[in-house]
Amino acid sequence: MGNGHSQERSKEAELWSHWNPDEKEQLKKFYEKGEPTSTLPAYYEKDLLASIAATLIPSEKNLANYLTAVHSIIKTKEPSPMYYVFQQCVKDQAVSLQDFVTLVVKSAIPLWFQDGSSYQWTSTSGQDHTPLVDYFIHYAEEEANKQKEAMAWLAADDDSKQQNKEEQQASKWQEKAALSPSQISEAEFSHWIQHTPGVRGLFQLAVEHVLLEEPTSTNNLHTRRLHHLASPQIQQHNKETRRLLGKDKFSNLMTPYDYYMLSLSLPGNTLSWSDYEQTQRKVTQDVQHDMVFSSKRDGSSWQNFVSKMVGQGATLVVIQAKDGSVFGGYADEHWEYCNTHWYGNSSNFLFRIRDSYGRWEASSGSNDHYQYLCWGKKSLPNGFGMGGQFDYAGLWIDSDFIHGHSRAGPLCTTYSSPQLSTHDTFIIDQVEVWLVRPLVKDEDQDQAGDGGGVLSHAEDMEFMEMAGKKMYSKDLGPEPTEDDDDESDKDV
Repeated sequence: MGNGHSQERSKEAELWSHWNPDEKEQLKKFYEKGEPTSTLPAYYEKDLLASIAATLIPSEKNLANYLTAVHSIIKTKEPSPMYYVFQQCVKDQAVSLQDFVTLVVKSAIPLWFQDGSSYQWTSTSGQDHTPLVDYFIHYAEEEANKQKEAMAWLAADDDSKQQNKEEQQASKWQEKAALSPSQISEAEFSHWIQHTPGVRGLFQLAVEHVLLEEPTSTNNLHTRRLHHLASPQIQQHNKETRRLLGKDKFSNLMTPYDYYMLSLSLPGNTLSWSDYEQTQRKVTQDVQHDMVFSSKRDGSSWQNFVSKMVGQGATLVVIQAKDGSVFGGYADEHWEYCNTHWYGNSSNFLFRIRDSYGRWEASSGSNDHYQYLCWGKKSLPNGFGMGGQFDYAGLWIDSDFIHGHSRAGPLCTTYSSPQLSTHDTFIIDQVEVWLVRPLVKDEDQDQAGDGGGVLSHAEDMEFMEMAGKKMYSKDLGPEPTEDDDDESDKDV
């Protein structure tokens, strides 16, 4: 018996070695009390908290088992402990898988957003989380379908039976995911979680916040951002933008749930910069996502749109059509001044948000028509494009900055994306451009005083004026900064 106790103490000591002194203290307190040492935010779902506590600390307490489970969730990110919490939730609350994912998403996304964005979480409409929950539930099935659709040209004409079988399997999974109480097996759960990016990280975040007040010892903010445990930093808006959008609102077109989904597909160097990367870029802070253009703030103007975007860096362009649909594209390479060819790279993607999520990568297409931007040319289409062909683009904005189209037929040849908008043509309501990775500064160019915007080119000045738009320097002056604001912000 003495040898058994010795082995158990040795195992406990090994498990404790993964945590620093502060974390050890917090883990001990939770083990002793069975509840968090501090009050959880109001948005944290109580049913999720109860299931976590009951799973980690059952009626017959065992310290080694507790530490093993915590280590598996936070350090090694294994799926089994998450399944056990899910099963506890099924037992206590008779939930479906969809219900459980809802609990995780509603508890963890606010934590993710506040941990990194520099914005405070504000309550959102009751159903803002639903598209992200649905996206997680159906992600694995939809990704498999995308691959099959992309290879459909290899299939024989008589594969309708196989297609019907796949549709039936997808329908069965949807029914299983919605069934309450859930009857999903551990094998089914593990397969789903391993093929669905993001969910495990959000679950880890939810558990961390229960057990550890400040879980940053082994994962600094840079690492946490790269692993989607903290939001990228978002540049604080100036006073005028806050007045237009609302004091604590970072975007007029995206919710934090939308922003999280898009961040899962962004390259690592748009999420965070290491100390080395900051040194190379000659900056002293992490990358900040900056809303460089907003039609609500800057006006529905093509020239403002391109001037704010050209030569800046990697961008997210988010479009809301008059019918309420919201979609857009990520361009990994900077937008060039009137390059009359398609360019870019396969890190680009198109997306749809708002009522239902979708994301389509350039690497899945059959050509390299990643991005296109041109204006003032009589012999070429003038507008903003991503994917497909002229007049048949995956995403297109006319240079009148009023009309656009998304024509798939049935899939875009570059992104393998379907029609993004409700109809194949749309009327623009609002547009935002987010700079998510600025170009490395060229000191020689800075010293030469090259402004780089569209209006630094004389022919464009002439073109704009011929179009009936008399241009003055004030039209495209720099956006006012915080230094330009009044010191008091009470009237916002």
